[in-house]
Amino acid sequence: MSNSCIPLSDIYQQKINFIIGSGASHGLFPTLWLPLKDSNDETKTETLETLATKLEQGGCKNHLTLLFMYYFRKVIEPAINFNPNDFLIDNPCERDSSSDDCLKRKVLDNYETFIDSIVRLLQQKSAFSRRCNVFTTNYDGCIPFVADYLLKKNSLDFVLNDGATGFLDKTLSAKNFSNYVCRSGVFGKNSTDIPQINLINLHGSAYWRKSADVIKVDYSSHEADVVIPESVGTSLAQLDSVLNDATKNTRDVLAIDVQLSSQEIESFWNSYNQLPIVNPTKWKFHETVFEEHYYQMLRLLSYQLEEANSVLISFAFSFADEHILNLVKRSLSNPKLKVYICCFNDQEKAVMHERFKGYRNVELIALDGKVLDFDAFNETVFNADLLRDGE
Repeated sequence: MSNSCIPLSDIYQQKINFIIGSGASHGLFPTLWLPLKDSNDETKTETLETLATKLEQGGCKNHLTLLFMYYFRKVIEPAINFNPNDFLIDNPCERDSSSDDCLKRKVLDNYETFIDSIVRLLQQKSAFSRRCNVFTTNYDGCIPFVADYLLKKNSLDFVLNDGATGFLDKTLSAKNFSNYVCRSGVFGKNSTDIPQINLINLHGSAYWRKSADVIKVDYSSHEADVVIPESVGTSLAQLDSVLNDATKNTRDVLAIDVQLSSQEIESFWNSYNQLPIVNPTKWKFHETVFEEHYYQMLRLLSYQLEEANSVLISFAFSFADEHILNLVKRSLSNPKLKVYICCFNDQEKAVMHERFKGYRNVELIALDGKVLDFDAFNETVFNADLLRDGE
């Protein structure tokens, strides 16, 4: 059931899908994992998702609101304000540099290598089948920014399809993922297809905005009018300290003295709910326009996994989202589906083994005794060097 690499030469002609989680962007943006212990079982730690669900189900409105103010400040706002041009320049960093900027640049370098490998893989596929899907639960723009950087360098010929069409206003629609770009000769006698990566944001994007009954995509937008009162600053600092203290547990969060008026709570949620993202709680949909699109994206994932000779490769994804976990488990009844789950360490491998035991078409990918981070994924697990054409 486990291995240390994905056999690209065996799968390149199959229908390839990826699912990427927050661990891929770790170093640029925080993950949902917390060192805070679960007060019901201190052998376990909380995540923002499990903690938010407990506060919501417990009716702790003040603390739930405080947690989502923290979530916006720590996770969403940095993604909205991220400027890739600060890092996507000719790399001045030494490979082993530990400076903050170089570590951030390294994350983008890994995305660059990952996209490069995907395109090399697609180039080996038969004509007019050179497509793959990258599903992600991340809000950040790492993949579109790095893809744009690669295209400007003219180092690769490919298409990144994020589901949006338009010129001045780019509008999102699920049907656009069926679009496929071909290049024909001047007289139309010859044509060829261009490798295409469909980028499907299952949980929304920091660059989506609701406009009437549509979702617009604007990668230049850095605006989000979420109302967080200045008076909550001390409570946010206390929450930050508790969440990131491995000696604290869930009860310490509830012990934080937070005083929010009903007007402050209402103002925050009214503004926060305008964000086109799926919240990290059990019930995630809150707005009809987005709800419909998220449903379409989950259905697209389901359809892809139901196809014959499909492959799903998960990286930096914990399967903590029950919607996606259950969807993938249902799809595993398809005997022609093969799922490779990359495990960060031995602990995660044990969790995934328990989660997917009994499914013969699941293979866990792990490096015994070593962490499988983005470096290791590109160097050892998903390395398209063998597929390169000797340029």
